[in-house]
Amino acid sequence: MTCSRFEQLPPKNALTVFFTAGHPRLSDTLPIISALQASEVDMIEVGFPFSDPVADGPTIQASNHVALGNGMTVATLFEQLKVLRGGEITVPVLLMGSLNPIERFGRERFFEKAAQCGVDGMIIPDMPFEEYLARYKPLYERHSIKPVFLITSRTEDSRIRAFDLEKPAFLYVVSSDAVTGGKATVSDERDAFFRKLADMKLSSRLLVGFGVSDRESFQAVTKHTAGAIIGSAFVRALEKVPQGSSLHESDRLALQTTVSQFVTQIR
Repeated sequence: MTCSRFEQLPPKNALTVFFTAGHPRLSDTLPIISALQASEVDMIEVGFPFSDPVADGPTIQASNHVALGNGMTVATLFEQLKVLRGGEITVPVLLMGSLNPIERFGRERFFEKAAQCGVDGMIIPDMPFEEYLARYKPLYERHSIKPVFLITSRTEDSRIRAFDLEKPAFLYVVSSDAVTGGKATVSDERDAFFRKLADMKLSSRLLVGFGVSDRESFQAVTKHTAGAIIGSAFVRALEKVPQGSSLHESDRLALQTTVSQFVTQIR
C-alpha cells in the first residue's frame, strides 16, 4: 500500500464524501464506494459506527445506530474492505471513527487490517494529539497510513503547525463549532479564519467539513481551501434508496443513480 493516492488529488475543489459503513444496509459499503468513484469524487471517507459518535449531528448519529442494528462491526467492515483494492477502486479511501472501537478491537490489529485492505488514511476525531504522539504515530508510520487532524478557529497556531509537521493526508478544517449536519453559513469570522490558515503557508492541504451540504456551501468554503467534505447531506440522500434486505440489480442501479445525482448537484 502506498500513500501516493493522495498525490492524485486536484489542487483545488477536491470533493470528499463521507458515509457510514453498514448504512442503509449492511452490504452497501463497497457498492457505495464504487458508485462514488464512478461519480468522480476525489476521496472517500468510510465511517465505522459507534454507539456514541463524537461531534456528529442527528443524521450521522442515526446512521450509526442503523448500521450497528444491521450488524456492522469493525471485523465485518474489514471483511468487506479486503477486496477494496482488488478491482477498480483507485481513489484515496480513509476510515473515520471514534477511538473506543479501535481500542476494543486492538490498535495494532486495527491498523494492520486497515493496511491490508489498502486504506490510505485514518481520522480519529476524539484522539488527543498527545495520545497520537505517544501511541499512534508509530502505527501510522509502520503501516504507511496517513493521519488527519481536525482544527477549528479555536485551535492555537502552534498546535496547527505541530499538526502540519506530522505530514498528514490533510488538515480537516471544521467550519463551525457545531456538530455535523448543520449549514455552513457565510460569515466574516469564518472567512477570516480561512484566510488566516491560507496565510500560514502550511504544507498540508486544507479541506473543510461540517455544514457543507450543497453547491453553494461547497463553493463558499473552497474559496480559500483545497476542497471540502460532505457527510450528513449524502447520508440523507442514501436513505432514499430502496430499503430491501439485499441489494438486487434494480436497487444497485437506484443506488448508483442516487449517488451520481448527489455528486452532480454539488459540482
